Amino acid sequence: MNFFKFIFFERIIIFIFLTLFISCDLFNNKNTYLVGKILKKTNDKISVLKDEKIINETLISENGNFLLQLDSIKNGLYNFKHLPEFQYLILENGDSLVLRLNALDFDESLVFNGVGASKNNYLIDIFLNHEKEEDFLNTSLKENPMIFKKNIDSLLNFKINRFNDFKKTNSLNNISELILEYAISLPLYSKIETYLSIYKQTNRLSEINNEFYEYRNNIDLNIEELSNFKPYLDYIVSRTINESGIDYNSYSNLALQFNLDRIKFVDKTISNTVVKSKILRYIAFEYLLKENLLIDIDSFLNIFLEISEDKMTNLEIEQLYLNITALQEGNFIPNIKIIDNNFKTISNRDFYSNKSIIYVFWSYEQNSHQMSLFNRIFRILNINKNYNFLCININSNKKRWIESLKKIKSMNNIHHFMVYDFKSMSKKMILNNLNKVILTDNKGEITSISDIMKLENSIVLD
Repeated sequence: MNFFKFIFFERIIIFIFLTLFISCDLFNNKNTYLVGKILKKTNDKISVLKDEKIINETLISENGNFLLQLDSIKNGLYNFKHLPEFQYLILENGDSLVLRLNALDFDESLVFNGVGASKNNYLIDIFLNHEKEEDFLNTSLKENPMIFKKNIDSLLNFKINRFNDFKKTNSLNNISELILEYAISLPLYSKIETYLSIYKQTNRLSEINNEFYEYRNNIDLNIEELSNFKPYLDYIVSRTINESGIDYNSYSNLALQFNLDRIKFVDKTISNTVVKSKILRYIAFEYLLKENLLIDIDSFLNIFLEISEDKMTNLEIEQLYLNITALQEGNFIPNIKIIDNNFKTISNRDFYSNKSIIYVFWSYEQNSHQMSLFNRIFRILNINKNYNFLCININSNKKRWIESLKKIKSMNNIHHFMVYDFKSMSKKMILNNLNKVILTDNKGEITSISDIMKLENSIVLD
């Protein structure tokens, strides 16, 4: 009985909101509203973003309700964030959306009502269907080109026909229609690029005829409105991989030549400055964070800076380069602020050790990684106690950090700290994944950079 009362109450709330939006002078059609209820919230805030910038945010009440007003917005693609999750929104000026979701089952539970609901429900439906089709598409990658392309075309035609039926009963402006069309097609086109990449790496591209590539004519690589739409960026990144003219067997420094080819393709093909900057930045980060040879990084950077015209991106890439050069064997570990379990802020360089130091990083929000990391640390110390582990937690909630430490076995060689400023630390330590480990001598001189799995194997298996 309580369940039905709850559902009835929810529907009354939605009805009241919709009535206000449609008929009351309290709201006017120059503004856009996002209201709703979040069950089992994982954060106290909900934010709406445009082009990665927060345009408004509000606190969520104890019972999960919220209301956001957006003044005179530009029609197009937005995000809403309820950390650690986010989702896309298609908003038109005057929309009045009522949102309801369970934060622990984010996409699957997300439902919209109100003015502008139909296009957003359809967008969520597109994403969920793509997830369901992933296994079938991955299996299709093993088929010959004719069968693979037939599978893709059949699925795409079904989706397009379904979308055409949707448009018969739902009015869409040009930008909303564009977003939905690209949301439908891009994951499938990206899967074709994945297929081509497999054939390229195995030197079998000659088996694929020119008609196979005709789908590329359907994609505009210069749509600024989609410059923050992940399926769009993912497709272009995949395309740069296949458009590079590198023979995989011709170069000793393959990674450098391959990525130079990618940025030259971007320079030649993409004219929109926003899209161009996004893709160039992605390629640069991807390459610089993987490459180990400073001479090749230097060569890449020289050409990158000739092509990239975005000053902020260039400054960011140059700073990354400086951080990479600083974090080399023989240099002293960068100076970062850390917090001990008495909540005192110190420098990592103030940490006294009579043994070599191993820096590791973890989060209490990633339980499987946390367990795996410390199990490996315990195995290493059972074999060799000539190390001190400096374990840096990357979260910001001191209380939760202290609580999580109670679940980790204490050992004399394990020393726990919390990061003071994650953004600064992650840049200085080039922390692109939590499995990274940095080894120094007892004075802080870097002796090697590795990951926890390789470190465990080198110590335990020796």
